[in-house]
This record gives sequence, C-alpha cells and structure tokens, in this order.
Amino acid sequence: MDILAIRDHLIATVMRRIDDSISGRSEALREFMDVTLPNIEKDASAEISQHIPTLPDNIYKKWAEMFADRMLQTVKTDQLEDMCDDTEESNATIALVYLMFMESERMEEQIANDLSELGVTAGNTDEVGNFLGGYLRTALGARSEEQPR
Repeated sequence: MDILAIRDHLIATVMRRIDDSISGRSEALREFMDVTLPNIEKDASAEISQHIPTLPDNIYKKWAEMFADRMLQTVKTDQLEDMCDDTEESNATIALVYLMFMESERMEEQIANDLSELGVTAGNTDEVGNFLGGYLRTALGARSEEQPR
C-alpha cells in the first residue's frame, strides 16, 4: 500500500465515523446539555439541540487531513499499512487515535481558531445560531457563578 492510499484510507475512515455520528448528534447534544446545565429543562435541551447548527463538512475534512498527515509523519509506514487493513478493529483503532489527536494541545488551538473563523463569517447571518450561542453563554456563565470556588 503506498503512502497516498494510506492517507486516503485514514481520511475516509475518519470521515465515515463522523458521518455515522451525525445521526445521533441531536441526542448527544441533548445529553451534553443535560449534564453540563443540570438546571435546564429536558424539553428545552431537546428543542435547543435541534437548532444548533452543524459544522461544514470541509472543517471535518480539514481536521481528518491534518490527522492523516500527522500519522504519516510520526508512524512507520508498515505499521500504518497494518492499521489500514479495513477491518472493524483497525478502523476503530484509527477512530480512537483520531480522538486522541483531536484532544492534543495543538488541535485544541486549531479547533478554536477554525471555530472562531467560522463564527466570524457565519455570525452576521445566523440569527438562530447567535441566539443559541447567547443563551448557552448566559446559562454557562450563571452556572459557573453558582459553583463554589
């Protein structure tokens, strides 16, 4: 397997996992709000979760490409070939390594920059997103003020 095929497989595997998780997105957002905002009513979290805008596919693809490039820089080709055998176990390993990559300090900074850039370009036209963002910031701010320090 050549390097381009390995890169393509890593990207495709990550993107497939992202596509699969979009169907459960609303439920995951609702559960996240229920845990992080315990005072929020269940009906409110269900309603809000349906209106939180999704990220454009190109952002996910950019991060998947960054992941694949980093893997090619840091992992031996023969190990990557073994990981790209397209078994469920190997694909799950790729997904796990991707999650670890996304939690790295470098990616936390990249994600913040990408989301900030996206917010600047979409913020002026997305009334629902602006409303929800304001609501969640207010709710999280109130929650942090209630927490003992």
